[in-house]
Amino acid sequence: MSSLASSRWPVLDEDGDNVPFLKKALFRALRSLPLVDEAEPWPSAEHALNVISGQFEAILPPPPVRWTDVSSDRAMALLAFQGLGSHRLEPLDGDPDGAAYAVDMSWMQAFPVRKGLEPYGACAYFAADRTPTRVYTAHDDATHRPGDASWEDAKWRWRCALFAGVTVADHLGATHFLTSNVLVTVTRERLPADHPLRRLLKPFCYGAVDVNVDAALMLAPEGGIAHRLFAFTYAGLSRCLLRGFETMRFRPFPAVIAAKRVGALGEAFPYATDGLALYGILQSYAQDYLDIYFPGEAVVQDPSVRAWWQGFVELAPTLGLAPLNRASQVVDLVAELMFIVTGMHAQVGAVVPYLLDPAFVTCKMRAGAQISDVQATVQVLNLAALTQLEQPAMIGDYTHLFLEQHGDRALAAFERYQQDLIHLSRDIEARNRRREQPFQTFNPAFLKTSVST
Repeated sequence: MSSLASSRWPVLDEDGDNVPFLKKALFRALRSLPLVDEAEPWPSAEHALNVISGQFEAILPPPPVRWTDVSSDRAMALLAFQGLGSHRLEPLDGDPDGAAYAVDMSWMQAFPVRKGLEPYGACAYFAADRTPTRVYTAHDDATHRPGDASWEDAKWRWRCALFAGVTVADHLGATHFLTSNVLVTVTRERLPADHPLRRLLKPFCYGAVDVNVDAALMLAPEGGIAHRLFAFTYAGLSRCLLRGFETMRFRPFPAVIAAKRVGALGEAFPYATDGLALYGILQSYAQDYLDIYFPGEAVVQDPSVRAWWQGFVELAPTLGLAPLNRASQVVDLVAELMFIVTGMHAQVGAVVPYLLDPAFVTCKMRAGAQISDVQATVQVLNLAALTQLEQPAMIGDYTHLFLEQHGDRALAAFERYQQDLIHLSRDIEARNRRREQPFQTFNPAFLKTSVST
């Protein structure tokens, strides 16, 4: 795992050790145990649901959205347009079947899996009205359409590929090991403790060193949790994780949404409407705060800010940052970083709603089955329960971090920011009452101010 091994990893968290020693020891000991994939099926889907509700829900974070429909074509569309696949939705031009959008996870077929388990890799296609039109499965180079005998199995394979790819590449790789890790590393190394930009970013780096290092030690190694949880061989897991590094680019969220060409969808694509609103609040806060200490273009000439910017260029060259020439570049990068470790982290990492029914997704597919087996179900639920480190809420009081210099103006900017978050939360709740299904991913009432595992 060359990119991961060559990354720089701070190991001492200035916010204290937030992960208990016994939990760390447990995960380290687990790596020495044999890796065995047990194929025991659930006696029935109803029995599985009773076990999950009776033994696991009490120790899991309350799901902000309840998926009562997990396998229909409607559920497939919801998953793509206002669920786990929303950030991977891409527009199509000239599709032979007239499909307008796709969520493509077929690239996962290249990553090998262990004997007895089914390979990942599928692409789902959708009409302009969100109706699923077909699924392509990469392992057998086959296309499946509604009404085909293979349609339900193809949808299952796509849902499972989506869950595995988003969790490993997008959540663990791109969000934790790349973005959050580089953010906290560069901010601590390149900005003095009393620098205004470091004070602004502090809540968004809180506890990240401990979280990311423990994720690297517990989840990523051979024999670690992710290796056991998913079907990949260790080589396959490594390649999927590295995909998160290799494909991540820093682009302001509005540019990302514009490229998706989803304007006609409106409220049928709340990932855009709610996400743009949250990003706008973060961008305004970054602009207001930085203008206090660096009026006009002054931030571009600040030696520490230039060193901070260069730190991203050096540690993460694949992110594609251009040379620093304008203050707006700093505002956009700060806003995007804050957005990734809050809202985007929820999009790719808040997966409990997808785990409460083993017919929704599984980490390890088996031939002929469209429901998770007992071991795979229990493994992923245990992981979800054990790794829920409580981080500070996005809506909260962080005024103790502000410098005395221009303190009143910084406090006023922060209060505007907090009020904007509260108003957005109320607006999203109102929108959700009109939506086919609630979408809480970018609701500030549910967001944390920094990454958790």
